[in-house]
Amino acid sequence: MSTILDVARRAKVSIATVSRVMNNSPHKVNQSTRERILEAIRELDYRPNALAKGLLMKKTMTIGIIIPDISNTYYAEIVRGIQDVADQSGYAVMLQNTDRKQERIINYIYLLREKLADGIIFSGGIIHGYETLSTLKELRERVVVIGRHEVDFPAVRVDNIGGATQATQHLIDLGHKRIGFIGGPERSTTAIDRFTGCKSALAQNSYPIDGSLIKRGNLTPQSGYLAAKELLEQSGKITAIFAANDQMAFGAINAAKELGLNVPDDLSVVGFDNIPLSSYFEPPLTTVEIPMYDVGVAAMRMLIDVISKKSIEKVKFFGTKLLIRGSTGKNFKK
Repeated sequence: MSTILDVARRAKVSIATVSRVMNNSPHKVNQSTRERILEAIRELDYRPNALAKGLLMKKTMTIGIIIPDISNTYYAEIVRGIQDVADQSGYAVMLQNTDRKQERIINYIYLLREKLADGIIFSGGIIHGYETLSTLKELRERVVVIGRHEVDFPAVRVDNIGGATQATQHLIDLGHKRIGFIGGPERSTTAIDRFTGCKSALAQNSYPIDGSLIKRGNLTPQSGYLAAKELLEQSGKITAIFAANDQMAFGAINAAKELGLNVPDDLSVVGFDNIPLSSYFEPPLTTVEIPMYDVGVAAMRMLIDVISKKSIEKVKFFGTKLLIRGSTGKNFKK
């Protein structure tokens, strides 16, 4: 493996001159000398040692991402946005999946700290508990969170309340009177906000909050399927379901089909997130669109500014949009 010394010898210059060219130093280097150095780099296929460069710059040029569920394409889109900005800015990315397990969250925070990551993006999941909070606070100068968390860190957030209100209002406008709701994990602020939006729309239309129409899942298709079966098999038939994410909405539609119901003629279903599969599902899913890729882009740009100690807007907020597709229709059983 070639070294910077090999490049200097091939180009007949000092190591300092090679370093100036490679790091775009403000020190002037003669154009012919610069070209000779670049040619030597190409001939020797020289790759700078990232660790050595990091020690010199007091940076690792690496950031960590902590997500709760790597199988959920919602997080995949966010990570794609983070990765694209990281690549453009010269950062490598370490991805850690927690499966929503608190001990994993704590372990990964420690791991990223020990690996000397320049910063961490915490996306989804739940930040709670003394150890998690205290560990993150040690890194507060280099942490950005995605979502609403009870922590005072720079954040990228989405209007989950507004989106859920709009989704529920859509079902009300179609004439549905008994609307089932499948929420997410009890302590998740995202799940809490989406339920708040649902209740807001019901209250604005003088609909009672019926506890028997509220079920909870863990954001997977299986949990949506089980929750929907409970809703559909109980007395007092519902005609619509609002699921707090697309994955659970897919499960709800499958449960309806298994029970011999047609979507949307017998049951309307709305999801949330607009993951890529939602427009290709049968029927195509009515859902609330989140600009997931843009959220990832904004989070990474914010983290770069935090690391660089630039002045930042503490919270970056994104709106949502209701996308009406084939899984919702008028209630003909009023």
